Amino acid sequence: MAEFRSLVRHTVELLRHWTTDVVVVVAVIHERPGTNAGPIMSRIMIGILMILAAIARGCTACPFCVRQQQLQQLQQQQPQPQQQPYWTIGSPRPFGVDKPTRVQEFNRTGVLHPEYQIPATIRPGNVSQFYYLSPREGPPLTLLVSPCSGPISWTVSYVEPPENDQEAEGMKSQTRWPVKTLKPGSPLFTYEGAEDQNFTIPKTRAGLYWFEIKSVESTERSPGTVLLYATSSALDHIPGLYASDKGHRHRSLRFQQRRSKRRLTVSWNKSYVDPHLSSYCLAVTSGSQLHPSTLCAAQKVLKAHPHSARTGSSSKEHHRRGIPEGLHCVRQTKLTLHKMRYDTTYNFTLYVVNTRNNVSNRVATDSIRFKRTPELMLHTGHYTTANLRKTDGFVNFRYRPPDNTSSTFHILPCGGGIVKAKLSGQGILREKEVVGYASLHVPPLPPGKTYTLRISTTPQELIRVSTIKVLATQEPSATIYPQIPHKSPPQEYRAMRTCHEVTIGVESAGTAKYCILVKELRSSSSLASVTTVPDQCGLHRRRRSEYTFEVCEEKQDPPKDKALTFTLKRLQPGKAYLLQVTAQQMGQSLSYPLLGVRTQRSCVT
Repeated sequence: MAEFRSLVRHTVELLRHWTTDVVVVVAVIHERPGTNAGPIMSRIMIGILMILAAIARGCTACPFCVRQQQLQQLQQQQPQPQQQPYWTIGSPRPFGVDKPTRVQEFNRTGVLHPEYQIPATIRPGNVSQFYYLSPREGPPLTLLVSPCSGPISWTVSYVEPPENDQEAEGMKSQTRWPVKTLKPGSPLFTYEGAEDQNFTIPKTRAGLYWFEIKSVESTERSPGTVLLYATSSALDHIPGLYASDKGHRHRSLRFQQRRSKRRLTVSWNKSYVDPHLSSYCLAVTSGSQLHPSTLCAAQKVLKAHPHSARTGSSSKEHHRRGIPEGLHCVRQTKLTLHKMRYDTTYNFTLYVVNTRNNVSNRVATDSIRFKRTPELMLHTGHYTTANLRKTDGFVNFRYRPPDNTSSTFHILPCGGGIVKAKLSGQGILREKEVVGYASLHVPPLPPGKTYTLRISTTPQELIRVSTIKVLATQEPSATIYPQIPHKSPPQEYRAMRTCHEVTIGVESAGTAKYCILVKELRSSSSLASVTTVPDQCGLHRRRRSEYTFEVCEEKQDPPKDKALTFTLKRLQPGKAYLLQVTAQQMGQSLSYPLLGVRTQRSCVT
């Protein structure tokens, strides 16, 4: 019994410290050595202890219980301090912390990521430092710096590893060097300016490359921005540089003016580097405002215009219906600008953007003056000549008919190109494509009214077409040129070809003097590049200077339903020739389409 009383006192003491549980009490009773209490007494004791434990848990008046509850509430109200994540390059990231972006990692460490263009902030009056870690020797390194806030000065240096024993010993146990202890060597490259500039190291050394960049403008107070790009690939990985386009003979930007609607179409060639990953930004300004050298600088000073492909138009063309000035970024290679102002000079700069790495470069600059279409007066019976190249392929002829009779306009593009003629005025609208020569017939026009004959051509045709000659006539002297059939060009009868002769046939142009001008070509392959559109201007002046010989023959009232045949002799075996057949009436000559022929190499005698 004494032992039982001792167990009870021990249990009450445990309950007083609130560490008692029913299971603990039972374990104490059953495991205490020397316990001789009987089974009945054990059950009674277990029941009493369960009742005491229940009473103890429900007790609210106990000072110790109240104190414990207050402490628990106070701990819940106090905010738990969170451990700030801290890691360095190469160290494992703490569990539950998101991986930082490349920009965040760059802002913290200043280390460039390869194959990724990243913006860097330049503080005015300070020298900003950035780094590039080359893991191994061998591959080339290209560094591209694009100023976005004016001219900058930047240098590249190679950093030697620490040389003293203490630092060298520390290198063996760690993979990072303290930045403050690093000492850059002599500069490998230095540049000062506001343009994109790249520096290529043909063979890199394993180690660290050190960038030092500062703003050149001392008056700049706000922080500037530069774009940094490092790549271990060849320089071709970067889009075409502006310098690579200077040697091209063709015009990088092509313009087609539509003055009647104040439109201008600008087109260019695809980028020769990653054309499927290239987009284009065209900067447009008017007056004397110059464009920045880099795209990121242009984005700060020019308003960006969104673009969408025009419904029903080619997928390769975009239209800008608002004001043309601004920055236009498109995926296509053609852009049509609306609301152009007459007699205004517009400046254009084209940037190419590689969507794989967001690297951009300026590839072309040009300017053009959007002029009104010049107008010339047409007088009946007199030629009027205009230089299409000086007027960008557009000219208007104003015509006021003297009499109420039908009129005919004879149009001759000098150079052998193709132009379009459009006659408009009160109650009339006629259009016609002119290939070498064409006549436009119109019914009687009311005298006293003014009509406009508009001649236009494409930039491609301007390579051949130099000037345009127009002659206006009225009945009865309207027909002054031979009626050359253009639908059926001259043909060669190859079955009659020999080593020294060829036979050709042309449709009749009526009574006229027919002449065949023969010009020997250098090789038979030259026939493939010969154009068939003749130059109708100055036919009589070119006969002796440009051709080998000439054969002429008068034809009086030839049949219209039969072809006129001509046999050319005195030719050389295996030679290629260019033939031009002309018909002359009343001193006016017109040419048939040109024809290329060749003689046989050998003949059986």
